[in-house]
Amino acid sequence: LLGTSTRAPLRRSTARVGDLVAVTGSLGRSRAGLALLDRAGPDLPVAATARADVVAAHLRPCPRVREGQWLAAAGGVSAMIDLSGGLATDVGHLAGESAVGARVHVDQVPVATTARAAAAALDEDALVWATSVGEDYELLIACAPHALAGLAEGLRRATGTSLTAVGEIVDAGAGVCFVDGHGRGVRVAPGFEHFVTGHGGA
Repeated sequence: LLGTSTRAPLRRSTARVGDLVAVTGSLGRSRAGLALLDRAGPDLPVAATARADVVAAHLRPCPRVREGQWLAAAGGVSAMIDLSGGLATDVGHLAGESAVGARVHVDQVPVATTARAAAAALDEDALVWATSVGEDYELLIACAPHALAGLAEGLRRATGTSLTAVGEIVDAGAGVCFVDGHGRGVRVAPGFEHFVTGHGGA
């Protein structure tokens, strides 16, 4: 890929301890669409609107270009990465390259309602789709805590896209961990890794 940047890029290597971790939009739609394409039958109880939403998310993903440009120009964002590999994988990439740790609260992850509908019909776990599978093409950012509210409101006004805090950047020694609503550690499988064979991915 060749090109010229018109401003200093936001990197995945510049998150700071104390930053909040936030994601744009909602997660799990692409994997839900793939599941319906793979396994859906004519009598599967998924509303047509939900089916259309998740299938479109898988077949015709829309990268958050406008959102990325707005966030990069807004100030208060210290690092950013896209969620092509999934939340579990890409928060690890951001933390690793920034030499920090991260704590993600799974109860705060914005799972798409349409993904939940598909998961219920297929007896699957939508939270697994949202945390451990890629192809959502949302954005993961690290930002100053005091900047989050303004970023969320500004992004919504500018693009119609939500921004949801899901965790915080911590010391590198703590590693990357996922916790439930009571602060207890939970196991989250890694998502997609490019050039690695032997995993499910999306």
